[in-house]
Formats: sequence, C-alpha cells, structure tokens
Amino acid sequence: MREIRSTTEVAPGILFVEGPASNWTVFHGGGSVELVDCGYPADRPLVEASIRQAGAEPAALRRILITHGHSDHLGASRELAADSGARVQTAADELPNVRREVTEQVTVADLLPSVLKRGTVRWAVEAIRAGGLGDVGVPAATAFDGDTLALSTGHRLQVVATPGHTSGHVCFFEPDARALITGDAVVTGHALLRDAGELQQLPAFFHHDVDGAERSARLLDLCDATAVLPGHGPLLRL
Repeated sequence: MREIRSTTEVAPGILFVEGPASNWTVFHGGGSVELVDCGYPADRPLVEASIRQAGAEPAALRRILITHGHSDHLGASRELAADSGARVQTAADELPNVRREVTEQVTVADLLPSVLKRGTVRWAVEAIRAGGLGDVGVPAATAFDGDTLALSTGHRLQVVATPGHTSGHVCFFEPDARALITGDAVVTGHALLRDAGELQQLPAFFHHDVDGAERSARLLDLCDATAVLPGHGPLLRL
C-alpha cells in the first residue's frame, strides 16, 4: 500500500509532501490550489488526499507546475488537469519532454551497470509498479511566461533554470518563505543513494547532461533559501 511519508506546513499556504518515492508541494489559498509536481501516476489518491489535508478540494486545482518531465514528477497530472480544468505548465525547454515528444529518462539499459548494487532491482520494480513506464505525457501542456510566477493562491515563485537532469529542468524559489523547490537538481535522499538528509545529487545515470547537472547544482548555492523542498528525500531546513 502506498503511503505519504510525511507532510510539512513550510509556511502559510505551502504544504510539502514527502511521498512514497518522490515528492510534491501543495500551494493553497483564496479558494485555489496549485501543485508543483505530482509524484508517480499511482500517487494520484495521495496527491488528492494531501490537497484535502490542506483544507481544499481537488476540484479547486488551477495549475500544475512541473519541474521536469520524468514519470515520477509528471505522475497523474494529465488526469488531474482533465478532471479539474487545471493547466499543466513547465519551462519552454522542457515542453518536449513533458509532452513526450522526446523522452529524457533513465532506461533499463542505463541501469544495467548498477543492477548488482544493493537496492537497484527493488527500486526499479517499485518504480514500474507505480507507473514509471506508463503513458504520462501531457500533450496539452504549455510553457509559463517570465521568471516570476504569480500563483492564484497569493504566492509567487521565482523560476530558476537548472538544466542538466533534463534539458529544461527548473527549480522554484518562494521568496517570502525562502523555500526552494529543487525537483531533481539536488535531493536529500533516494533509494539508490546511501545517505539521507543532506543535499546531494542523484546517481549520474539519471542525468541527461551530467556536467550540466553539476553546474546547476552549484548554482543553487546562490539562492537565499532556509528550506529546501527536494524531489526526493525529506525536507531540509538550512
């Protein structure tokens, strides 16, 4: 049974959700809800439960912002958007990945050199069961405009371009809460990482451009964050 690991009210109207294997953030306020990422496809009931935990209903969903177009972040965004009328948006450079015109995602062949490492097979099996190989593309997705997004919930997000993990990967910084949503640019844990609770990068085979991913990870040091909301692993207070 899939279960939410933890939820944290980072600031008023910002609920960080550590899911079974990947994370998402619920912004709520003014009768509206906006999401950043959606977990795996199988996490849809958990995403909806987290919206209700925030005191709202899934029907109040207005927009889903995607850090990058991997299955464990796109999740059930297409279906959630269809049911609520919400928009799915991402960076312009990430649109082909989100729409599945291209697929910059780890393959079985990429995993073969690591297949004997502890946890690799178990992680792969669980990812497949969660819908990791499913049809998660969002053909109707659009690109957001500008480098600052005004949310319908009253929050605002600054867009931080962090290409490398994928071509158009972005992070989002909420300046009032000083909260940095990192997607997979940096994480605090993963089934294939030994340590948890500290900032680190995913194994290299997950990245479309390893050198670019390293440059982007260093770029995040410039953000004035006191809370890091990663795509994998627990929230980290700085």
